[in-house]
Amino acid sequence: MLPGIAGKSIAVEIVHTQEINDSDAKITAEESEANVEHAVDMAQGKVSHVLGRLALPLMVSLFFQNLYSYVSTIFVSWLGEVPLAAVSMALPLSYLALSIAKGVSMGSVILMSYDRGRGDETGARRTASAVLPLMTLFMGLFLPLMVPSLCRLFYLGIGADSSIADQGSGYIFWLVAGFPVMGYVMTVEALFTSRGDTMTPMKAMLWGNLLNMALDPLFIFVLGWGVTGAAVGTLLGQSVSGIYLSYKLRKLFAEKMVFFPYPGFLRAWRQILGQGMFVTIAYLVSPVALIMLNGILSRFGPGAIGAWNLMSRSEMMVMLPVMGLSNALATFTGFNLGRLDYIRVRQGLNFFLRVAWGIITPIAALFFFFPQELIGLFRPTAELQLLGGIAMQASGISMLFSPLLYAVNGMSQGTKHPIYLSGMAFLYVICLRIPLANAFAGHWGQTGVYWSHPAATAGTALFAAFLLHRLMSGCRRSIEIDLRARQEELR
Repeated sequence: MLPGIAGKSIAVEIVHTQEINDSDAKITAEESEANVEHAVDMAQGKVSHVLGRLALPLMVSLFFQNLYSYVSTIFVSWLGEVPLAAVSMALPLSYLALSIAKGVSMGSVILMSYDRGRGDETGARRTASAVLPLMTLFMGLFLPLMVPSLCRLFYLGIGADSSIADQGSGYIFWLVAGFPVMGYVMTVEALFTSRGDTMTPMKAMLWGNLLNMALDPLFIFVLGWGVTGAAVGTLLGQSVSGIYLSYKLRKLFAEKMVFFPYPGFLRAWRQILGQGMFVTIAYLVSPVALIMLNGILSRFGPGAIGAWNLMSRSEMMVMLPVMGLSNALATFTGFNLGRLDYIRVRQGLNFFLRVAWGIITPIAALFFFFPQELIGLFRPTAELQLLGGIAMQASGISMLFSPLLYAVNGMSQGTKHPIYLSGMAFLYVICLRIPLANAFAGHWGQTGVYWSHPAATAGTALFAAFLLHRLMSGCRRSIEIDLRARQEELR
């Protein structure tokens, strides 16, 4: 221990070095307030207020981001089981692109937030300039699937029959065409979020979804484009979001921001990927699990696949507030970790867990006690009504364990240990989710596959609690080391 702080807790050490942090934070806050219209100062104020202001726009933004596919699913379900199955079996492709985009965007958000917490605006700007070229490169890898023959091979390769492949070809074409647009939107969202502005991305999602909801019934039913119309509506909605964000970006940065590879950009790419690849791996759990589960459920017909898709889309929508709060926790943690403020990091986690369970508990009860009413929104057939209700009940039980998983999601990214998130995802899918689905399907058919969902989530939640303890202990130790090094520099 250094002289003068021997025997004191980390909380006391932070108080003794707060003047150092406050000077850096003041510069960062002033710079943000001058350049960002809706910036939140993550260094000051009550933690609940700061996280609330960060999270609320993120919740709304995520809600509208997923509303694209949710609204499309409702309309497509009215066309019948085969069109619904075609869209359902393309869902893993959407999740694959989203997982990669999420890894790049969240990796850059954490790096930029951490640098700004340290007062290193140059480092944050260097990361910002490198994100879009990297995102465009990854999203461009999906474009060959716009070729009809390759699209058909995709469907047949994941177990679809010819009728489903025929229905899905047009849908895949326009879905993949929208991936670069989605990547651009998520890149610009990352730039604003790292500066404490989550309001601007929310507004972009709002405008895009209003257009999407208006165009979907026109394209699907009036013009008779079917499932293809759903993808076209989504693309146009995302384009409107991108146009709005471009306007705000030019207004914010003027000529100071560039989006092209500059000398040394490969180093920035390595840093983004080093942070983001584990996030991508964790998010890839969803498409991998969906592909495997679709393969298991395909034994029981398109009705079993469709019921699972309706449940998973519904579950995703109601979990969005917690996902938004988790993303806010990651940004908040990264910023305050850069400031070496352990107390704020701990308070942020405690606030997240209280609010997450407060949100989820009544929703879980709704899913469990009123499943038939919820599934009725999709105008299902008798088979879909029965199976969808069972899937909804299983989802309600699963939700009760999910706050611990989302807490690991936010804290592992914010503390720059995303490998913890990947480890949890591996346990969930490879060790629990798929083996239990196979085992339960052998005994109870498709309903067994649905009930394997809460069983796997409960097991993963136990592991998540252990990971949270390790993350917080590691965070405390790293801050102690950095504080001592900073005190040595001042002596």
